[in-house]
This record gives sequence, structure tokens and C-alpha cells, in this order.
Amino acid sequence: MNFKELSGYSIDENTTCIQVSGEDSQKFLQGQFSNDITEVTDSIYQYSSYSTNQGKVIAIFRILKNDQGYLLLLNTDVAKYFVDRLSMYILMSKVVIEEQKQYKVYGILGEPAENILSNNKLKENEYNKSSSKIILNNKNKYLPAVTIIKTKSNDSEVNELLQSLKNTSYNVNELVDNLLLLPRITMTMKETYIPQVLNLEDLNGINYKKGCYTGQEIVARTHYLGKIKKKIFLLEHNSKDISISDKIHDINGELVGEIFTPSQKINNTFLSTGIIRLDCIEKDVYAKKTILKII
Repeated sequence: MNFKELSGYSIDENTTCIQVSGEDSQKFLQGQFSNDITEVTDSIYQYSSYSTNQGKVIAIFRILKNDQGYLLLLNTDVAKYFVDRLSMYILMSKVVIEEQKQYKVYGILGEPAENILSNNKLKENEYNKSSSKIILNNKNKYLPAVTIIKTKSNDSEVNELLQSLKNTSYNVNELVDNLLLLPRITMTMKETYIPQVLNLEDLNGINYKKGCYTGQEIVARTHYLGKIKKKIFLLEHNSKDISISDKIHDINGELVGEIFTPSQKINNTFLSTGIIRLDCIEKDVYAKKTILKII
């Protein structure tokens, strides 16, 4: 697939915005997430994850500063579970966690996204915000992309921009996350893999120099003493029937991995992500007897 030919926008109904605020919010999140929250600024966001005590990932998200706290963008399917789990550890801390239901999230890619990035002078992992919107740079090695969060519905500039663009048949932000190998954790696949398997290390979503956080011991031990034997990859195929947790086999029928995210149809092609053993990525691999092209 030639991703560079893609262009347009879509609303992202599958991303939830979670606000974490209060005077203890930074200290609290620092003790929970894999990245160093102190490195998030008013213009630089980061990727991070939240895991169980055993280091198994519950959620992966982007995090940026917003008002008197932090805004997290994560997959809607796991959002309630994430908030419930995180809230268990607030205890006496002065922290408030709440969903921003009034926010609307959009994705734009291709030439229109390049123009937005140029006009706003946004570099990698940068964002800017006004009273009515937040714009994030989601550019990847395939094509330019941005995420726009409308914090107020009456932003005429964003409304006019969207009206001038082609509405895609697919979720642009979901495609971008696939291209970044930033998996959208679902309730089906939560708490199954450590952050390194899910590409957090390559996305600078793990800080090994920060202090303790939930699951840190397992994550750090894997980094310093272990070696992962499987990892997430982007897969291209031609079957609408391939779905989450379907097993991946080699030509001999040996189990080598599993599908991790739902299939997304882009034009006439389907994309998924899958966890595959590293010693098998040069082999032909299949799911439901359909060949999978590792991108």
C-alpha cells in the first residue's frame, strides 16, 4: 500500500480524553506511568503506559499538559477500566480524574496535515493549544498527520478546515497509531504483554532513569537482564475475518504469534497489528489461512 497517497480527515470516536488534575497530579502520575512525567511540557507531549504490578500493559496513551493538570488520549474501549484502576491508588492524594466528554477528537493526514504542521511550526512530539483547540504533530515515516482536539465546539477555524477536506471512510488516528506501532489496547488484549513487546521502548515511552512506578521492577529487569523474544508488527492482508486474538502460524502450522488489534480497512486492504516471535519475521506467516505481509 502506498500510504503517501492518502489524504483527508475523520472524527475519532474511539479516543477518550482523560483529565488528571490537582496539586498532587504530577507526583501521583510519576508513580504510576512508565515515562518521566516531568518531561512533559506546555509544547512537548510523550507516549507512556500504565501497567499491572507484573508489568503487563493496561493502557498506552499520549499525555500532555492541560490547564492545571494533564490530558491523556487513550483507546475508548479500555478507558473506563483504566480510570477505575488508576483511581484505586489516589488514596489521600489531591488528584481528580475525569473524562472530558465535551472534547471532540479529529485526525488529518496527507497534504492538509503538512500545511497545518508548517503553519504551526510543530516538530516531532510537539503540540500547541489555544482556548478552543489542541493540535498535535503525529507525523510518522510514512506521511504527515495531526490530531486536533476541539475543546470548544464553536472553533470556526477548525470547522471551516474540516468542511474543506475529504472525509475518509476509516479512522485516521487509528491508521496513524498503526503506522507508529502504537497499539490501541483493548479489553480483550489488556494485561497480556510488557511495554517493550508493544514498542514503547522505540517510541521513547519508557524512562529507565526515573524512580519507582507500578510494574517498574519487571520492565527494568527485562531491559537490563533480559531479551524480548517477540514484538508487535504492522500486518497487511486481504481478509475482513481476521480479528483480535486470532493465532498466527508459519507454513508448517507452528504457532508464532497472535493478532493484537482489530483489522482496519484502508481502500481495498486490511491492516492489523500482531505480536510475532522475532525468529519468525523472515518466514511466511498466516492467520485463518490468510497470508500476512509484515510491513
